[in-house]
Amino acid sequence: MDAADSASTSTSGLLPKEKKKLILNTATIEDLQKKYGAVKPSFHEVLYKLYQNDLYTEFDKRVLQMKPNDCAIIQKYSKVETFPIDGHDNLKMVTVNTFISDHPLREFHRRSVKKWKDIADMEGLERAQNQLAKIENLPLLVFIHGLGGQLSQFEPIIQEFRNCSDMFGIDLPGFGNSKPTEKTHLFTKLSASSEEDNKKLNQTFINMRTENYRTDSIVDILYQILLQKFPKRTFIIVAHSMGTHLAIKLVNRLPSNTVESLCFISPPKLSETVDQPPSIPYITKSFLALSSFYPRLFDFYRMIDRFGGLYSHSVNSYLYPAEKDVFKRLTQLRWNLDTNSIVFLKYARAFRPAAATELLGAASKLCHSTDQERPRILICCGDSDKVTPLKYSKEITNILRDSGFAVKLSKVKEANHSVFLDRPHVLSGLVYQFVSELGLNIDCTWTLKIRAIIGGDKWSMKNIEKWKKAVTLSKPLINYASPEKPKSPLLGMKTLRENDPTHNPLTFESTHPEIYAIMDIGSDTPSYDPKDFKRIKYIKYKTESKVTPDDITIAKFLDIVDKLVLAKQSNQYIVVHCHYGQNRTGFLICCYLVERLGWTVKEALEAFENSKEPGIKHQHFKNALYLRYGE
Repeated sequence: MDAADSASTSTSGLLPKEKKKLILNTATIEDLQKKYGAVKPSFHEVLYKLYQNDLYTEFDKRVLQMKPNDCAIIQKYSKVETFPIDGHDNLKMVTVNTFISDHPLREFHRRSVKKWKDIADMEGLERAQNQLAKIENLPLLVFIHGLGGQLSQFEPIIQEFRNCSDMFGIDLPGFGNSKPTEKTHLFTKLSASSEEDNKKLNQTFINMRTENYRTDSIVDILYQILLQKFPKRTFIIVAHSMGTHLAIKLVNRLPSNTVESLCFISPPKLSETVDQPPSIPYITKSFLALSSFYPRLFDFYRMIDRFGGLYSHSVNSYLYPAEKDVFKRLTQLRWNLDTNSIVFLKYARAFRPAAATELLGAASKLCHSTDQERPRILICCGDSDKVTPLKYSKEITNILRDSGFAVKLSKVKEANHSVFLDRPHVLSGLVYQFVSELGLNIDCTWTLKIRAIIGGDKWSMKNIEKWKKAVTLSKPLINYASPEKPKSPLLGMKTLRENDPTHNPLTFESTHPEIYAIMDIGSDTPSYDPKDFKRIKYIKYKTESKVTPDDITIAKFLDIVDKLVLAKQSNQYIVVHCHYGQNRTGFLICCYLVERLGWTVKEALEAFENSKEPGIKHQHFKNALYLRYGE
């Protein structure tokens, strides 16, 4: 099971809105933790909060105000959708938040076909059109989160596959951005939803009865949504915790060979028989039953569990004990706060783990599941998982192997149940390597190969004529209004291109000895080979195009730059680039100038515009800077 700590059902006793928005950074988080998180209320204060129906700590309230529950990639590619559902008497329609990210080759194919048509190159047009079937036949990555989870937890894996796969997922009814609308202004999210969307989400919550929360019912909803949206696709399912058991039951519903592969992360213990409730201690079972009739009791328990803020039992239950990254701890606490208690209790009481027979049945329906040379099932689990211990993953592995199925078990060192937070790069790397070795063409190498065939050039890029017109590299940023303020160590640049005659890695490195590092903030695979750099340090830090970076993205960017500034020589620069080096690049550089060097927003914007015309072009990026810094 997943993050059981969550948002309270209470709505009173909330903070008034801050006069000035808190800037989310390490110093702010540590200050709030010291001031509020580390303070435990007295017994009388706790009773008074219960009397006032105020079941958030002071630290909780500030976390909710400061940190959205979702992330930028979910914001960009998610939307609220309504699906007709059959076989559920009281539930004719289900409204949920969906995430759909298309393979980048789809957009590249569309642009290339238009280009070949415009220049009447029939050979190029035919070559491009012949590749579309290959893209259409690729498997779809499907993400299924667990109890109390949400799609944002998969961010590291989504980022790993965004340049080589179609992807889909939903926030299960009641969780993430599919949860009923909270009656408080504290709960924030990046993703947009209309009033009509919120009404439909609330109506789904109202319509769902106890039987609709049963595991088989949730599986049926997933099954119907997948068949409605992707009737002819095959799937690779990536699931976490309770989601792994939903995946097992889902595979058994789908036709044989519809699922190519299963990637299980932190799976719970299997049940001995089908439709058997999970084995839990009597006291816990009784408490959950009592809480189902009196949810405020569960809220009260969880508020106490959050005493200690970032270092509370609530957070430590899911993160590796020695984890010191305050952003990870903040994110875990925010996810814990996000789950509605009533929804959590309904899922928990209705959960029926998969049985060994169901697991084996699902394995038998996978494509080539007995191929020992190329396993189709991956199981990953943290070595310090307190919620679904590693022994459960080993038991599942042994059951599969004893029946002749090929499975790969990967133990993630120094990781608890939230492997996504504890070891994001290790986990995403394990899943990517496993999937790329399946021979299904879900990998960046194959994508570059097809890209070269479609576009006639391995290093082709979108809007190349627009790219050519963009200023290559900014001049040093100068603060004319306040010259006494510290000088900027950052420069803006448009992305390099491997086969460009002048703006390529080798030429750039040889002609710019003053450049210490390049920070690539683009979301795509770069149109050059970073391995060409012999002296310049290359850092990949993915951000989303067209959307302003969120607080966590900004804070992490600033921390990376801080480390680079300490490592470089005083006369060296750090280059930042997206595609054209204007909007995202300018925005993040301005954030650094304001937060680290004390420039005003106006000074930062003018300096960037003077150094790399026309500066930040999209007004919403400029507005976001003024809003963030209250100028």
